[in-house]
Amino acid sequence: MGAGAVGGYYGAKLKKAGKDVVFIARGPQLEALKSSGIQIINGEIRETIKPINVTGDPKSVGPVDIIFFAVKAYDTKAAASACKLMMGDSTYVVTVQNGVQSVDLISDILGAGRVLGGATYFIANIESPGVIRQTGPWARIEFAEPSGEKTGRALAFEKICSAAGIDITLRTDMKLLLWRKFILLSATSAMTGVTRQPIGVIRSDEVGREIAAECIREAVAVGRALGVPLDANIQKEVFHYFDAEVDPEAKASMLVDLERGKPLELEYLSGALHRLGRELGVPTPIHSTVYAALRPFSKGF
Repeated sequence: MGAGAVGGYYGAKLKKAGKDVVFIARGPQLEALKSSGIQIINGEIRETIKPINVTGDPKSVGPVDIIFFAVKAYDTKAAASACKLMMGDSTYVVTVQNGVQSVDLISDILGAGRVLGGATYFIANIESPGVIRQTGPWARIEFAEPSGEKTGRALAFEKICSAAGIDITLRTDMKLLLWRKFILLSATSAMTGVTRQPIGVIRSDEVGREIAAECIREAVAVGRALGVPLDANIQKEVFHYFDAEVDPEAKASMLVDLERGKPLELEYLSGALHRLGRELGVPTPIHSTVYAALRPFSKGF
């Protein structure tokens, strides 16, 4: 569900491995996937996967085994409602969306016990309809059951993805893995979004590095106030990712959307930290400022 950069990439890996995959897309992306398949560009390597089974009508698909849920956070409720048309008695959803709210939002619509939460470390964008450009070496998934159990369905999904060449890890700490990704993404999205610059420009500037570290610190403080078991080294570990492992030319997806005049996931990143901070009495001056600065662009233009 959602054949953009993330859903398209992982769906293509599964399709290439011989799995029965149906891509749900819309608009120009839908038409491009129908006519030309999916193209993935990583450096000088260009790979095309076609033909693929793609539709804009979930009702035409019928019940499925697994729904890989990868729509933008602001489309969660509408997409989850559309998933009802593909739910069988044992169908489950694995969401790898940005933010920390999606498991609850989807569960409210599809029912308790149907959703596993995950995070993907993968920087890419839709270069043009049907064409995914990957930036940097990351392409991995961490996921877990809300209960922390290593259930049969979770182990089965891990096995399917691993067999398709996907770097995936089943964990026992869903809330922690979601917050680790959220802390990193909220900082990179805030800093690249408000400066309109890629990661490398920010981390090469003394003040940029200082403010990025403050973004991380604020998110950690909010997470701890919520009871997320973030250890003493979390700020250092997350800043290491930002500082050493992200490609210097990489842009957070929110900046790419901002540049293209598309709606932003702002409400689920700095906006979420602004609201949670106020509710919990945790100051978030950097994220609140970013939230205010980007709100005029949040609906796209």
